[in-house]
Amino acid sequence: MDVIRWGIIGCGDVAEQKSGPPLYQTPGSELVAVMRRDQEKAADFAQRHGVGRWYTDVTSLLADPDVNAVYIASPHYLHPAHASQSALAGKIVLCEKPMGTNREDAQKIVDVCRSSGVPLTVAYYRRFWPVVQKMKALLAEDAIGRVVSARVQLADYYDGDPERLWLTSLREAGGGALANAGSHWVDLIRYLLGEVMEVMAYCSSTAGFEVEDTAAAIMRTETEAFVSFSSTWQERVGVNDFDICGTDGRILASPLSDGRLKLVRFGKEPEVFELARSGPAHRELIQELIPRLQTGQSSPVPGEEAVAVWRIIEATHRSSTEGCRIRIV
Repeated sequence: MDVIRWGIIGCGDVAEQKSGPPLYQTPGSELVAVMRRDQEKAADFAQRHGVGRWYTDVTSLLADPDVNAVYIASPHYLHPAHASQSALAGKIVLCEKPMGTNREDAQKIVDVCRSSGVPLTVAYYRRFWPVVQKMKALLAEDAIGRVVSARVQLADYYDGDPERLWLTSLREAGGGALANAGSHWVDLIRYLLGEVMEVMAYCSSTAGFEVEDTAAAIMRTETEAFVSFSSTWQERVGVNDFDICGTDGRILASPLSDGRLKLVRFGKEPEVFELARSGPAHRELIQELIPRLQTGQSSPVPGEEAVAVWRIIEATHRSSTEGCRIRIV
């Protein structure tokens, strides 16, 4: 396949700020059509991004013969239907996180894409940021020895959005601070530190949402490292830190989104790296994905990764509800 020609389902804020431009700025990739139920907003997005066609329903976009790949950026509860329609139409699927509202949703998407023979990628794009790749390389070379513990903290402020009420609906979002942005960080914990085997957690919603506005958990990994993880919508001063401590040193990314990394090793001078991403948040993921799709290689982030993240999210919710440690299976 020479050129990946994208259609977007749900050209809202995420497509506007994070994913849209990389789909047409990356060599071998074109954005040819977008879809949004609001006709005026769909047309406006298309005009501003130089997209030739826009639609107000999924069926019309999927019937476009120029579209051979679909990026799904619709609300979480619509992911299964939109992914199924796209897969059955023979389109490559790139689906936003957390891929549905629960593990069952995510598995259904994996299954329908597999049975339809179409590639599936989940948009856990932070894996490909230069700072995360550097952390991965340092851990692979045992730069700080055996990992003993980690502290992962994500904090933002959200008090509701009348145009996106689904974000605070348990049925439509599957969770709040944990399932939304927090799912990216759960994915990074797995990617950098290995599989999570057990979790003990607390969740709350002092803001009165159906979903948690704050979640805190202790996770035990397969290598017996302990991870303290928290995600909240109730802090006006944003935080996104990833701090890993090993027997011989420490890796601190603070803030991770800026690409600022500090490496402290026993008996050596501290090293500081500035590893900012190259543009919009999805750019490195799309740059990794396009050549793979063109040459028939496997997905850089297969749908099974979303299923694994949902296992941890659901275990966290259950631990909070039941007041006990939950082993993840």
